[in-house]
Amino acid sequence: MSETPRSAPAGPGADSARLHRGVLRLAGRIGAALGEQHPAHGFLTALAARGGPVAGEPQSRPLDRIARGLRLAAAESDLLLLAGLGEEHEGLSSVLRDLHPGRVPAPTTGLASLLAETGALPGAPGDPVAARLWLRGLLSGGPLVTCGALGLRGDGPFWERSLILADGLWDALHAAPLWPGGLRRTDPAAIRAVPGGPCADEPAVAAVLSAVRRGVPATAALRSADPADAALRFAALLATTGREPAVLDVPTLDRRTARASALTAMAHGVTPVFVTGELPDGAGALDDVPAPAVLASPRGVVLGSTGRPLLTVDVPPASPEDRRELWRRLAPGLPGAARAMPAALGTAAAGETARNAAVGARLRGAPLRAADLRSALDAPEADRAPHGVARLRPMAGWDGLVLPPDRIAQLREAVARIRRQRVVLDHWGFLPGRPGRRGVRLLFSGPPGTGKTLAAEVLAREAGRDLLVVDLSRTVSKWIGETEKNLGEAFDAAERGDAVLLFDEADALFGRRTEVSDARDRYANLETSYLLSRLASFDGLAVLATNLRQNIDQAFVRRLEFIVPFDPPEQPERTLLWRHHLPPGAPLGPGVDLEQLAALYPLTGALIRNAAVAAAYLAAEQGTPIGPAHFALAVRREYAKAGRAYPGDPPVAATGQEPVRHTVHVAKESPCP
Repeated sequence: MSETPRSAPAGPGADSARLHRGVLRLAGRIGAALGEQHPAHGFLTALAARGGPVAGEPQSRPLDRIARGLRLAAAESDLLLLAGLGEEHEGLSSVLRDLHPGRVPAPTTGLASLLAETGALPGAPGDPVAARLWLRGLLSGGPLVTCGALGLRGDGPFWERSLILADGLWDALHAAPLWPGGLRRTDPAAIRAVPGGPCADEPAVAAVLSAVRRGVPATAALRSADPADAALRFAALLATTGREPAVLDVPTLDRRTARASALTAMAHGVTPVFVTGELPDGAGALDDVPAPAVLASPRGVVLGSTGRPLLTVDVPPASPEDRRELWRRLAPGLPGAARAMPAALGTAAAGETARNAAVGARLRGAPLRAADLRSALDAPEADRAPHGVARLRPMAGWDGLVLPPDRIAQLREAVARIRRQRVVLDHWGFLPGRPGRRGVRLLFSGPPGTGKTLAAEVLAREAGRDLLVVDLSRTVSKWIGETEKNLGEAFDAAERGDAVLLFDEADALFGRRTEVSDARDRYANLETSYLLSRLASFDGLAVLATNLRQNIDQAFVRRLEFIVPFDPPEQPERTLLWRHHLPPGAPLGPGVDLEQLAALYPLTGALIRNAAVAAAYLAAEQGTPIGPAHFALAVRREYAKAGRAYPGDPPVAATGQEPVRHTVHVAKESPCP
């Protein structure tokens, strides 16, 4: 007399054991249907004995959730077990291979028919012909097939086709924490750290929560500039209602992936929250999902038509209070964490940054610092600059920038705008809800070599950010839409990594729109319109540098917070530039008069730097200090390279230095501007 097994404790291990015993008992029914004369009968009967009696043991919780969610009859639950038979035991896969006409280790519709005809499937009609027709209906249009949990594979006759489970479903029935296709689920701890989500009292949000609670098969579409942030915050709201969310990062969500992931979520008893950037099938990818699901995608992704209710929810950025609370939870030992990190940093990125910084601090054996957070934020972006963008670590400071006081004041004011956003925008409430309100946009205009790029580097260093320099030669493409794509990636990278974005020679991109005379004009104007929109919504620091301000479209000018002209330096500024580009350790010979050089040669800062370096090399080659003759030759070469008339050597002082005799090929001279 066999003993009735005691109830096992609930848990993944108990669920897996119950599923395994259910498969073994099903193997016994297959052996009985095959008959005692079949070679596999004894093996299958022995396996069934290991499965124990049916009475008193419930089925596994994942299988029970699938059965309730799809409203399956007992026979359909057995069909799921039958389809997974080969995954459970190598002996069973061998038996199935022997039974399959194509020698495939999978059960066939014919084997399922045998079980139905012999009464081994619950609910099958007693008449064999009726049982076969009944089974064909289940396998052709039953809920298992329509939702994708069970598929038929093969091109042969119907009763020779294989029964195949949805990708990842058998692991889910075993309560394994795996997801189909290697999808990554966000750590539930990251959701618990999120302080709050959208307001539950808003009608659209309340409708979604009601659909989730009641299990209505509807799609909640979250629209946000940061889908990962929206998904985490909405998941936190779902968690407060008693529904466990599963945030899944799915780069491309098609029908097959959506069905398999939703079935796995159903088996785990969670609500799927998909974060995706591409929807080839639109929101219709979720049409076959028999449960509520949440979809977070960028605003530009087209949802299209869908065969089930679509509830759209606009998720605004987190409030300042929520951001401060988030950082209090992520970095409890660092009171100034919220101030040290960019306000535009999304919830998902903030969590990842905090975790990486905490690991670095533990490895260092020291408390978490604001610098650790900043390093953790910059590290992922360092090696993944977008196409046509170079990332620079700024080194220049205010002492290297020689400009009139009013220009320096404008640059310092721009830095102050970055530093005081929390006061003006968050505490005082200016520009509520306006896209790009945290952005600071500047135009630097002036001749080449006047310090525009250097000023952008100084701004980046003062703001504590990297500098992203857009290379137009690699960004602009002849293919329609590619330029906008490359520019969009540059803007996104700057926002994601909290970097300063520099467009050098900006007039090539931000030029005036023209009358449309052909297709090229139309597409050029489309690029300009895209840039207008993206620059206006940019939540970072962007610098446009140009030599030709008059070519910049006035629509861009209206969107700029600062316009800083860079004029050629006057004599006192040139003197400062000469002194700055000659380091303290440089040996200057007698007779060197920097004020005289500044007065005689109206050069820009870049040319003064070139001349100072060239003079040093000339002196080093001769083994002498840097003297007036070295400076004169170096300056003369700069004039030659620029195609400008050389004003002549400075008056020779009684230094005793031999002149530096080099042949200089001067380009055709033109009057100095």
